[in-house]
Amino acid sequence: MNDMNVKAPIPLPPAVIPAAYEDGLLKSADLSAPILVEVEVWAAAEKGYTVRLDLDGLPVTEERVITEADKPGNILTFELDPKYLHEEGTYQLQYRTFSPNTQVSDFSPCTPLKVDRTPPGGPLLSSVLFAEGEFDGNTLAFVPGYAGIEAGDLIRTLCNGVAGPTHTVQADELTLRPIEIVFEKAFLQSLAAQYVEVDYTVTDRAGNESIRSLPKTLTLVS
Repeated sequence: MNDMNVKAPIPLPPAVIPAAYEDGLLKSADLSAPILVEVEVWAAAEKGYTVRLDLDGLPVTEERVITEADKPGNILTFELDPKYLHEEGTYQLQYRTFSPNTQVSDFSPCTPLKVDRTPPGGPLLSSVLFAEGEFDGNTLAFVPGYAGIEAGDLIRTLCNGVAGPTHTVQADELTLRPIEIVFEKAFLQSLAAQYVEVDYTVTDRAGNESIRSLPKTLTLVS
């Protein structure tokens, strides 16, 4: 076999999903409407060629015909119906190009799409644990690990129903160090109460919000 006669695949840039995070995660709120997908017109595209989206190897859009106005580098916009993303997990999105002249199809590299609809924490979030003593006059609390914990989770505290400090979970807090939240003395004093009931919620990067944690009462020293 002569390798000189073998047709090399056309280099195709991957599809882009503007609403997705870098790792492909989509926000749950975005799954209630069509997902915008951008495809760059490839260098070898010609009038009459077609392009469509495939998800996990199956077509999910109609064929789009390349016109005279579609120049290499231009952006083609597709809408991915969220009905194809109803199950949690990771999908692989790519597009197929087709030449009616040569009857040859080419496929772009896959772009991952992640769907997560599960609120973090499950049915129970433990209460915070307060450290003994003060640290620079402030109160330090630790948040126990919870089901589904991931870097990027946003922890929001409530103190007697008032919004307190927040914290974004870092990657090393998953294994190497505890999650710490500092309650500044001035904030606690502004609540004008001897006893402060502290609880919290967790919102993950997909926008799923947990139930409220079990409360913990903090006694302020006058």
